[in-house]
Amino acid sequence: MLNIEKIYVCFHMLKVWHVTCVILNQIQNKDEGEDNMDLEKKHEPFHSDDVWIISRGKHTKFDLSSIYQGAHTTLVKEYRISDLARYLLNPNPIEVRKILVGCEVCYRQLFSDRVREKVRKLLPQKMHGLLKESQSLSDVFMADRDKEGLLLKDEDLKSHINKIQMVLRGSDPIMKRLSTLDINETETITGICEDAGSNRSLLNLKGSIVEKIGYMENYILKDVGVILEKAHVSDGLFELSGFDFSSYNSKNSHRLIKFYDDGMPRYCVVGFDGKVEYWVDNINLINKMHLLEHSLKANPKFNKSLNMCTKGDAKPLRLLFKQQLEIDYSKSPLPAIYKNIFETYDIGSTGKDAVMKSLRSSQLGILFNYLPKSIDGGKKLFTNVSVMHNVKALDSIKEDLPELYSIINKMSAVSEAGRYYLLDSLGGYSNE
Repeated sequence: MLNIEKIYVCFHMLKVWHVTCVILNQIQNKDEGEDNMDLEKKHEPFHSDDVWIISRGKHTKFDLSSIYQGAHTTLVKEYRISDLARYLLNPNPIEVRKILVGCEVCYRQLFSDRVREKVRKLLPQKMHGLLKESQSLSDVFMADRDKEGLLLKDEDLKSHINKIQMVLRGSDPIMKRLSTLDINETETITGICEDAGSNRSLLNLKGSIVEKIGYMENYILKDVGVILEKAHVSDGLFELSGFDFSSYNSKNSHRLIKFYDDGMPRYCVVGFDGKVEYWVDNINLINKMHLLEHSLKANPKFNKSLNMCTKGDAKPLRLLFKQQLEIDYSKSPLPAIYKNIFETYDIGSTGKDAVMKSLRSSQLGILFNYLPKSIDGGKKLFTNVSVMHNVKALDSIKEDLPELYSIINKMSAVSEAGRYYLLDSLGGYSNE
């Protein structure tokens, strides 16, 4: 009887092993099918209807010879990026709408001024003071502007007020100054534009001086299109008003390919036709996409603010990655995450001091500026801030406070940008 039971157990184990092999084989076939998925095939969204940025990278095979000559490998790392990430990484020019609020007028240099400058260059540095510098060769003309605007709910009354303001534009001081310009002494005129967040940009005007003056007279205090080189305006600063949030679709995804060329990583966005849409030469931009993705997942307030833009409840302005915030939490309110830890675990004053010291370094701020809609029609700039913290900053307490380190480490996300976690969430209206 004992032998029969042993046979039965062995038979049962073989049956379980067979079923397990079948399941593993199905999973393997499924993964291989995903790796060799046709480019035209629609991918399932990585997220819900919320705004997302970038997926985790996945190794797959790709014919690099079709996009890059001299490639020595067919194995690449592929990411899926959203419509918003595709916009943020795109190196091509964008157009944004701003209000034309003034201009800078540059004058021709007088003959006497040109001679003075040449003489100054010939003299030793110590003798430059003997010749007075020429007066400024440019002026800035700014229009009178009510930034707050009239908070009128009645659209007909608002339209009537706007018409009156247009009629009175001719009496604006900038109009009088433009009308008195000497065309022969004017070198050029450059427009000055401003968005709702008081961020200014220069607008290059085309045509003759007369045509530029005419443009200023026709469009002062009006909405005009400003061309920016790309969405990434400067180091860590992105212009968001050029992205159409109303058309954002979380189900859309685009292919971001990473491969190595002579040991150096290269990135490009590839369309469904297998052709390169554009190259991403700045690797730090990819790191910022990963950090932004983590912020959206970890910070509900930050997530909500971007989703407000897709629903038309807010107008996006700018996104800024601020290095080294250096918030001193010994003087500022303690982040909720550490407040809870300190209340739960007794780590002593020495341990707390060590933690507070670690928190002051390796901070990264992700700031999102936008204008939420208000009931009274007012426009107030709101800023949401995700304070991200690099886990490396906690290495100094790793041995002495292993349990605390373990808790924080589990909350962090690992990516090419490093291992970061959400330290704090801040927000508030601008005082301006």
